[in-house]
Amino acid sequence: MVTRELNLSKQLGKSSSAFLFGARGVGKTRLCKEFVADQRSTGESVLEYDLLHNETYQRFLKRPHLFRLEIERQIVNRKSLFVFVDEIQKVPALLDEVHSLYETYHKKIRFLLSGSSARKLKRTGANMLAGRALTLHLHPLTLWEYDQPIEEAIHLGSLPGIVIDNDAPEQSLRSYVSTYLKEEIQQEALVRKIEAFARFLEVAGQYHAEVLNASAIADYAGVSSQTVADYVSILEDTLLAYRLPGWHASKTKQLRTTPKLYLFDNGVASALRGELSNESIESSSRFGKMFEARLIQECLRLNDYRMLDLKFSYWRTNNDIEVDLIVSRGAARPLAAIEIKSSRQPDEAHLSGLKRFEQDYPKVPKFCLSRTPNSYKISNVEVVPYHQLPEILLKL
Repeated sequence: MVTRELNLSKQLGKSSSAFLFGARGVGKTRLCKEFVADQRSTGESVLEYDLLHNETYQRFLKRPHLFRLEIERQIVNRKSLFVFVDEIQKVPALLDEVHSLYETYHKKIRFLLSGSSARKLKRTGANMLAGRALTLHLHPLTLWEYDQPIEEAIHLGSLPGIVIDNDAPEQSLRSYVSTYLKEEIQQEALVRKIEAFARFLEVAGQYHAEVLNASAIADYAGVSSQTVADYVSILEDTLLAYRLPGWHASKTKQLRTTPKLYLFDNGVASALRGELSNESIESSSRFGKMFEARLIQECLRLNDYRMLDLKFSYWRTNNDIEVDLIVSRGAARPLAAIEIKSSRQPDEAHLSGLKRFEQDYPKVPKFCLSRTPNSYKISNVEVVPYHQLPEILLKL
């Protein structure tokens, strides 16, 4: 059994309501049901609604006010009531009923509302409860939640259902890409032309951990550059990808600030690229980029779970000298510069980006995360094992 870093009991306590967002397959439902079971074990009255069940979905889609009527019937003779709604984005109108119930019975009722996308809620003008509920996110497994070989994490990713007790992870990833990334996004009416979106997804896998080139992607997918921008926003809003911006507060006048694209899970990226064969990932020309992506994913997950309020970007000059990760708190002086190398023993030749960066920011701590078993120092750069990443971020 995996203990998740996100602790709902700690976050919600006995009085808070919350949205829990996360891509399909990260384990939201399991985590919520464990929390629901804990509430029941303490004698709390609980109601559960799963909008993936067609009967429940159709009933509330046609008559959302029934949700409020059912809950009011249950709450009238109870001291308190806990309500869990899974996949709330499928019926956004329910949020008006949640709001009404909360305003009427806020001392007696609390909600846990899970979903795989806030995009449909925002797009339909759904009631997001105006600060009356926490907004939490669940990600794929972190390196400290699940003891997974780094080579597997790089290639197959870290979705719980893919990497835990799964005899056919490659087949499951292919199914995930074909059924969820294409069919369900179409079902939620997020895109009109699924064929163009499918072509976009194929090339998006190629741009995982690379600088976005909207015009090149548009040419391949047969759509406009604006449509590509819209598609990338869909991936972000459904928590399937994120853009890493270029650092823009440097003394160097000419920096590249076009963002990099990172998918939320390396296994999904491998499936989109058609690279789920048994070939050793370590011998692949993409190994370094996939290693970089996996550790940047780790940064975002840790930042979210521990509420560190850190900002991440990359640094690249106009002549392509680059540092993989700049950690800051907005446009202030950087807190750290981090280079990510898959080598087991990085040497001075691997640190050209950090050396160039040091000319502008000599006092900023510099690290090289790698697969080295032991830490050592080259000039002003700390070369450290990748698993020390949480320790570095927590000290900033």
